[in-house]
Amino acid sequence: MSKLKHYLLLVFLILLSACFNKKSTLRFQAPQFEKRLVLQDGHAEFSVWEFEDQAILWTYTLGAVPHIDEYRDSLALVLGQEGLEKAIAVEADQSRDLALLEEEQNGADRNADLVHTGTVGHIRPINYLEAFILNYQLGRFPLLGHPTEFHGFIAKHPGKNLVRVYFAASDAPWPPKPRPVMDAMEDDLERGWKLVYHLHNHYCEEDKDYIGILAPSMPDAQYFKMLANRYDLQKALITNAYHTVEIEAKHFSRFDSH
Repeated sequence: MSKLKHYLLLVFLILLSACFNKKSTLRFQAPQFEKRLVLQDGHAEFSVWEFEDQAILWTYTLGAVPHIDEYRDSLALVLGQEGLEKAIAVEADQSRDLALLEEEQNGADRNADLVHTGTVGHIRPINYLEAFILNYQLGRFPLLGHPTEFHGFIAKHPGKNLVRVYFAASDAPWPPKPRPVMDAMEDDLERGWKLVYHLHNHYCEEDKDYIGILAPSMPDAQYFKMLANRYDLQKALITNAYHTVEIEAKHFSRFDSH
């Protein structure tokens, strides 16, 4: 790259960052919540967050979410806007041919086809609470430069207008074993809380255009089955920063697992 092109790209990125920061300051309103740190082990964080159960948590109108927007803007630069939109649309599609399910294939591909043929699960835009949790982790480790995944166990209490998130994440590509927050969650479940959702994020490498797969891997499916059997999990959520797939517990058995 010539010095002039390098300089122009640098100026563009600086201007983009300035616009992004202004946009996020004006539009994004983080919900009020209480955070209790259960354990900090190096870069691994285990914490419990409590929110008032407001309608805004479940809306799809996000405004500007700083670190997610930074990730999206970076992907637009890397893939080009047209390429990015195509990659997003491919992963959000649920209209693929049902004949795909009749073909012999490995477990991961079959799990993806169950979702993308519209047989199981519902793909929708990422919601406010999901974006807030993902944005928190992206503020720790940017998804494009240092991809990670997290656990987000989301519980509600039928007699309280509250939502609790049991969060576990580190600097590694895979989330840490969440035992520290699961201990706290188990105590709450004994006190009447209900495990409504398990949320985690997916990310792909460059050869798959970075956009995370909206379907469970075989280990994911095994984990969801365990959570349903042991804790009566109602739905599993997988997000890729653009869309989220919701999978009801009654369908977990249809996915291949280890």
